[in-house]
Amino acid sequence: MGWPLSALAKCGTAQRNYQPCTSKLIANKLFKSCCDLYVPEECHFMCTYEIDQSKTRSMLLQLVKQKRCSMRYLSAILYCASQNRDNRKCCADLDLNATQLQVGSRCLRMCDPSGTAIERLTKEDVTCLYNWNVIMYCHHAGIREM
Repeated sequence: MGWPLSALAKCGTAQRNYQPCTSKLIANKLFKSCCDLYVPEECHFMCTYEIDQSKTRSMLLQLVKQKRCSMRYLSAILYCASQNRDNRKCCADLDLNATQLQVGSRCLRMCDPSGTAIERLTKEDVTCLYNWNVIMYCHHAGIREM
């Protein structure tokens, strides 16, 4: 008896709706160990693959309003989240560049942080941050092997 086709599709790919290959626990350990190297401790609360939108919004409020962590570390946080992988296809497939957002492909750079450093944030970037849960989901899905 053969495997169903869906079981043969690789995790972390479009065929499996970008279902992550690694458990959240292991992925978060990888994320955190990278943050230990590149991100100051006051920013470590951002170093988690959180996909619950209400939780990510409260994390971002801490980041922006309470200034718990300087925004200049956003690139390093995203770099650690991506584990230096380009996850733009996942982000695009999950509509992070949808015309309704009215920011073009601007948010996709947060899905490939090795490409462009995010030096400063504009009002368009707020839309991207509002979708932090999608960005984190894609970065988690991008982790293929240990």
